[in-house]
Amino acid sequence: MKEKGTHKIVIIGAGPAGCSCAISLLNAGIQEVTIIDNSKGGKFHIGESIPPDMNLLLKQLGIYESFLKEEHEPCYGSCSYWGSPLRGYNDSMLSPHGHGWHLDRSKFNQFLVDESLKKGAKIITEATYLGAHKMDVGYQLEYQKRQEDKKTLEADFVVDATGSRGVFAADRGSYKIQGTSLMCVGLRFKNKGQREVSKLTHLESVEYGWWYAARIPGEYLLVTFYTTAAVVKALGLHDLKSWIHLLAEAPNTWDLLAQMEPVENKVRGFNAASFCLNTMTGNDWLAIGDTAATYDPITSQGITKATMQGARAAEIIAYYLQGSKEALNQYEKEVKAQYEYYLTSRSYFYKLEKRWPESPFWKTMQAEEVLENIQ
Repeated sequence: MKEKGTHKIVIIGAGPAGCSCAISLLNAGIQEVTIIDNSKGGKFHIGESIPPDMNLLLKQLGIYESFLKEEHEPCYGSCSYWGSPLRGYNDSMLSPHGHGWHLDRSKFNQFLVDESLKKGAKIITEATYLGAHKMDVGYQLEYQKRQEDKKTLEADFVVDATGSRGVFAADRGSYKIQGTSLMCVGLRFKNKGQREVSKLTHLESVEYGWWYAARIPGEYLLVTFYTTAAVVKALGLHDLKSWIHLLAEAPNTWDLLAQMEPVENKVRGFNAASFCLNTMTGNDWLAIGDTAATYDPITSQGITKATMQGARAAEIIAYYLQGSKEALNQYEKEVKAQYEYYLTSRSYFYKLEKRWPESPFWKTMQAEEVLENIQ
């Protein structure tokens, strides 16, 4: 067995999950951590707010003070019109961790990469994972940087943090246990008046789905609509005029857009389906973040889940490398238990809305979901 710190860990993916895992591994004294990063700068991201719990996670990673210097804008909670036309609040005044944050997501992602580098990680940028060959211990990975020849890299342990693509896990034979399908169609708006853009996140349920709005630094507002693919097709919501027409029928969300104008001339669509891998661990590897499981945005756990899971995975890897073969089984049990708890929470939220009992959307989202073969 190798001495502590001499193991080579390769993380495929440089998002919040991958970087939090790298930082945690380096904090634990594992010295050779390499990240294969295929991200592209300037990418438009959905999910721009993080709750107060993230402050504790950033402190545990040892990067909270550096995060504050990034000067993201405060998020003081959320307001919602859900299950009733009356407004409800979930503010952060009672949180022991302070307020949350409206993120400049590209800036935040780069911050995590920079902090990983400061801790000692090596990052191979603009690199695409191509495949892996199992060795006696670990893997030989093949990757390619843009406009360069293919290269190989040896790893004692591999972490798949490639998001919902899960490229390494798929190569190992893992497959997705799909949950209820959900689509997101969204647009950014720019403030052109004197009215301040709200520092609360905003939710409003309607007959065909639900609206989400969150401030983006720079007096922008991200407005997204969540529904099923069938509704998107039936209402033609990839068309800007149809999307705006539906938005105008959501009075509280529409009111947020007074004195604002669209930034783009077309809406963007994203798949927001839930799933859990049938297995997210194997011989000398594991999957984290959205590779292991994706959650419905209604639970507001995306970035927090990824960060927490990345840090926990680092602990599991350390135990595994010290000879605890049961560590990976424990990690898989934890992730699957978290997913089952998430399904219960999501069911609770959707069943709070009873105003449109004949709506195809609400019928779909309120149906009991059977999770097969997860154990």
